[in-house]
Amino acid sequence: MSFSLEFANHIIALDPARFEDEAKRWAINAIADMIGCTLLGARSDAAEATLLSGIYGAGDCLLLGRKQRLSRLDAAFVNGTAGHALDYDDTSKSLSGHPTVIIVPGLLALAETTGASGKDFVDAYVIGFEAATRFARGVNFQHYEKGWHPTATLGIFGAAVSAGYLLKLNAQQYAHALAMCASLASGIKANFGTSTKPLHAGIAARNGLFAALMAAKGVNASPVAFEHAQGFWEVFNGAGNYDPERSLKDWAQPLDLLAPGISIKKYPCVYSVHAAIDAAIALHTSEVPDSSVVTDILVRMHPRRMLPHVMNPATSALNAKFSLSYAVARGLVNGAVRLDHFEDAALHDPEVTRIMGLIRLQPLDDSASDYGGEVHVTLADGRTVFHTVDAPLGRGPETPLPQDMLATKFLDCAAATLTDAGAAQVFSMLMDLDRLESMSNLTAAIESVTR
Repeated sequence: MSFSLEFANHIIALDPARFEDEAKRWAINAIADMIGCTLLGARSDAAEATLLSGIYGAGDCLLLGRKQRLSRLDAAFVNGTAGHALDYDDTSKSLSGHPTVIIVPGLLALAETTGASGKDFVDAYVIGFEAATRFARGVNFQHYEKGWHPTATLGIFGAAVSAGYLLKLNAQQYAHALAMCASLASGIKANFGTSTKPLHAGIAARNGLFAALMAAKGVNASPVAFEHAQGFWEVFNGAGNYDPERSLKDWAQPLDLLAPGISIKKYPCVYSVHAAIDAAIALHTSEVPDSSVVTDILVRMHPRRMLPHVMNPATSALNAKFSLSYAVARGLVNGAVRLDHFEDAALHDPEVTRIMGLIRLQPLDDSASDYGGEVHVTLADGRTVFHTVDAPLGRGPETPLPQDMLATKFLDCAAATLTDAGAAQVFSMLMDLDRLESMSNLTAAIESVTR
């Protein structure tokens, strides 16, 4: 049996009636967070640019944060780009990327036009999340470290599978959709820190939906698109750098959404630096309220968190989101890392620039704490103080983002495009998503309170 068909049979075997309530709650929180991030990113430069070409025609699917509707595929592309535009969306350890921004945009467009209920939507999300992260287990972390952007290159499989659930694909159709995605997957990390990075998300969201729709109409693809000598695994990872058994082992026992889980961001920047930010803020609060006495800073993190894309010098508001030194400096100077810190005017703070120049990096070889970090600060009087964070706040089941913080983040994000009262109404609807009669009721409510 080909891998694509075997994988499809595993997907078919997932029974939403057996999903734990906790998994559904995580799904609802992730979906709500994603919609909030999209409402924030709707007016970003990247999202605006997707509409400048004027090639789109009217349709039935809402662009979140705008009073505008496009076709299914176009809405998936624009909403996916907007959702990732400010790099505030959730991440997955298994995926080594951002799963929800790929799954939700196409799923939402499809749900609007098929009459899907909130329960259907949540179930489809959980199944798509499992597919994306399980597939990723077979190719990571080599895939990530080679330079592919897994959000796009692996997340696309989750987008196709979640859409396939609403389309009621059979195993053979799922296999074709997955094999199509092997040809449609794209995205390289060399484009991190530019407006092309969020396009990766929009393109993958669109292409995943496209593959599911094509498979539903009978379009086929190679049954050996993965194991072929020139198939996905050999081309994307190379010989010896993948293991399909890891994708299938202990399938859904437990769901990946529960272990290792999903990370909902507290800070609007690359997740790899969040532990170091937490440590820097803790030092500001307890030991170093005045950064002017700081003379040296050592940051220690797992080598996987210290790849080139987090070494940016913060020369623009966008690539500052991928600058370890900028994020840590903000934490030490301000005791906070906020949305307004990633605006062009904020980049020229002289004290932040001084602190950035003091930062040294050192690998922390502790595989049990690969999202952890340490910050050691030397003071003018010769003392050294430090703080260690094993896992940043929001890192899955270990340190989940409290519900009040999730609500605050959503309302802050939604304020960019919704009325205040409307944002609160939408968040309330999202928290009861699995009881919503129709997803079109949600998008209608969002459209009605969009400014």
